[in-house]
This record gives sequence, structure tokens and C-alpha cells, in this order.
Amino acid sequence: PPTTLPSTMAAPATTAPPSSTTSESPTTTVSDRCVRVTDFDEPNWFIVNDGVMGGRSDARGMIDSSRLEWSGTIVTVGGGFSSIRGLVDGSLTGATELQLRIRTDGRAYELLADDDASTRVTHYNPIPAVGGDWEVVVVPLTGMESRVFGNLVTSEPFDPDRATQIGVIL
Repeated sequence: PPTTLPSTMAAPATTAPPSSTTSESPTTTVSDRCVRVTDFDEPNWFIVNDGVMGGRSDARGMIDSSRLEWSGTIVTVGGGFSSIRGLVDGSLTGATELQLRIRTDGRAYELLADDDASTRVTHYNPIPAVGGDWEVVVVPLTGMESRVFGNLVTSEPFDPDRATQIGVIL
């Protein structure tokens, strides 16, 4: 059955271990160097909207049949973002990029990633999706912009070996 995701301002305290399967879906094989980070079969995904900064954007998320759906309304007055995030403790060790199977509306989405080097710094890279149809895109985990509350900062680069969460933000 579908699972509705929580809308929250803080991450859940626990996470499930990553899946050990190496296929994009039960019937699609991917490279041996790929490891599936999530099947979206555990409730360790959550929504963070601009309400954490006084904004009024609203989003909903649902997981159904190993597919995460995230939709809503971005209100750019007094805020202007929504994100969906998942805990990944330990599952990105040695990773240099993420491959995403994604369908967007063509707007400028970004991958976000946190590690345990700083609880305030989040790292971002654009997601090169065109929009409309399902796409497989690759997002590097190197060269990411470091930001605190949306403002660029100087910090250590993102360290996948110390990753705590990943997500998508608009």
C-alpha cells in the first residue's frame, strides 16, 4: 500500500540499512559498479519545505511500488523551496556520482547532500533533467556548491564516505 511521507523540519533519528541489490528495478540490470542506494521501501524519506524559514510552500510525498512521488506548490514570497530527503548513513561510501531515474517538469532541480563534517552545510549540484518523460541522469558528487540556508559558503567538499542524507530540492 502507498505510504504518505511526513512533512517535517528535522530528520528522523533512525535509518534502515541500504539495499544490497544492484539493479535499477527487479527486471533491469545496471553496471556492476552501481549499488542501489534505496528502494524507497523504508520510511526514511521526509519533506522539508520553506516553512523552516517562515515560507508558505506546500508539498506532499508518497511512496508506492518502489517509486517516490513528490509534488506541491512553491510560494516564492517569504520563502521559495521544497525538498525531499532521505537518510543514507554509510551507503555512499566510495561513490563519485549518483544515477537517478527521474521525471520532472523541467524546472531547475538540484541534488542536495549532507555529510557529518558540518551539521549546517549542505552541498548542491544541478540535476541535468530535461523534463516531461522518465530520464536516467548522472549527478556527480564532486564539485558541489556548499551553502548554509541558501547562501554560498567556503567549506570542506562533500565527503560521500561520511554522507548522512541526500535529496532533491526545488
